[in-house]
Amino acid sequence: MERMPTGIANLDKKISGGYPEGKGILITGVPGAGKTIFGLHFLHKSCMDGKKCIMIATEETPEDVMEQAAMLGLGLDSFIENGQLQIKQVIEFRTRSVAREAYLVDDFSDTEIEIIEETHLDRNLRADQEGFNIEEIDLIDLVRLIPEESDVAVIDNIGVLAFGLKPKEFRDKFDTINRLLAKQKTTALYIMDEAAYEMTHKIADYSTYGSVKLMVKENPYTGKNERFLSIPKMRSTKISLDITIFDITSAGISLKGSKSKLVEL
Repeated sequence: MERMPTGIANLDKKISGGYPEGKGILITGVPGAGKTIFGLHFLHKSCMDGKKCIMIATEETPEDVMEQAAMLGLGLDSFIENGQLQIKQVIEFRTRSVAREAYLVDDFSDTEIEIIEETHLDRNLRADQEGFNIEEIDLIDLVRLIPEESDVAVIDNIGVLAFGLKPKEFRDKFDTINRLLAKQKTTALYIMDEAAYEMTHKIADYSTYGSVKLMVKENPYTGKNERFLSIPKMRSTKISLDITIFDITSAGISLKGSKSKLVEL
């Protein structure tokens, strides 16, 4: 099976050279564990390798994403400029929709209009409010934001669109996203917050080809909180179930040795 380098050298060694190409990989973890940074590494490396990439940002603006990437030496500006990378800011759609319902804004931004057109959302005239309103963007709508020619897609955070869905409904929609992106041979990194992951009974693990779990726990030997990584699943890949310590440095993610006895999953 062909591999897509993760952008993290020691992680590539642990999973036979990278993420399985054309498959969906789930990244989960608590706040501060480094989920977004794993996505930035993958985007940067893929762009460096000449791949067509897109990021769906549901929690941060493109400016914040690019600033964080630059601080880690993973600058994305040039790839945005040459059209190799797109960042779709679903966060603006979400927040402006709420603001509009509270009568804080009454117009549609260029970003909202673009998303409306790409996802074919309807503008509905409601009797209880003046003007046009938009139905909320749905989990399945994300597929329409990802061009068919995309080699790589990073969705950060897909958990935002899981709230309010029943487990079966989430599973059906998430399976559909996976199948459609796999059909167009897009390697997808789904970043999901721990709260949504638990709320949906961890069923996202069953939908994806592989999963990487990030944790922040106390190291009993040092008494300090440290970051840990576990790879419980990666199909077509020989993996170790050992837990690995990693740091977030000025150059991004740095994996250390395995410490399988330090924490319990």
